[in-house]
Amino acid sequence: MPFQQVDDNVWLFERSIRFGPIPLPHTMTIVRLPNGGLFVHSPTNLDSTTAADLEALGTVDSIVWPSWWHDMYLREYAAAFPRAKLYGSPLLAKAQRSLVSLRVLDADAPQWAPCIDSLYVDRMRLFLDEFVFLHRPSRSLIVADLAFHVDEGRSPFTRSSFRFIGAYPGCNVPWVLKPGTKDRKYMRAKIDRILDWDFDRLIVGHADVVQTGGKDALRNAYRWLKS
Repeated sequence: MPFQQVDDNVWLFERSIRFGPIPLPHTMTIVRLPNGGLFVHSPTNLDSTTAADLEALGTVDSIVWPSWWHDMYLREYAAAFPRAKLYGSPLLAKAQRSLVSLRVLDADAPQWAPCIDSLYVDRMRLFLDEFVFLHRPSRSLIVADLAFHVDEGRSPFTRSSFRFIGAYPGCNVPWVLKPGTKDRKYMRAKIDRILDWDFDRLIVGHADVVQTGGKDALRNAYRWLKS
C-alpha cells in the first residue's frame, strides 16, 4: 500500500497488527519538517519498499514511539536509519534501557518547534501514557491510542471488531481503554488543553483519519469524562 498524502508535508502509511484475535489497522504518520528532514510517528513494520519510500520523501530525521504500547520495530528502524534520532515515551524508554540511542521524549520538544507542539498525557493505568503532537502548518493532531476512528469504507469484519471494543461507529475511546484513566478531573484538563490547540484534522494510530471536524470528533469521544 503506498503512502497516503493528506497535506503538503504529511503522509500516512497503514499496516495491520493483531490485538488478540482482532486485526488492527496501524497507521504511521510522516511529517516533512521545514529543514527537509522527516518526523516519523509510530513506525509500522519495516521492509525494503517502505524504507525506500521513506528515503524518497527525505532524510529520516526523527523517529518517535509515542507510548509504551506503540513500541514496535525499534531495533529495525534503528538499524535501517542509523543517523536518525530515536525518541520514546518515558515508560517505553525505561523499558528499553538496552537501546542506548533511544532518547526520552520531552514535552517541550524544542527540536521540532515551531512546526510541531507536543503534550504528554500521563498518569494512566495499563501503560497508556502517550505523547500527542500538533503539526501546526497542516492543523493536524496526531495521536496513538487517545482515540480510534473507523469509517464506513472498512470491511464488515473490521467494523464489527471495532464495534465489539467500543470504537465504532465514529470517533471513540474503546471501552477496554477507559479504565486506564486514574483521575477524570486530571484527564479532562489534559483533553481541554489539547482542544485549545488549533487543529481540524485528527490522525489516529488505528484506522482512519478524520480529515475535517477532528476537534469536534475528539471532544465528542471524551464526553464520557463529564458524566
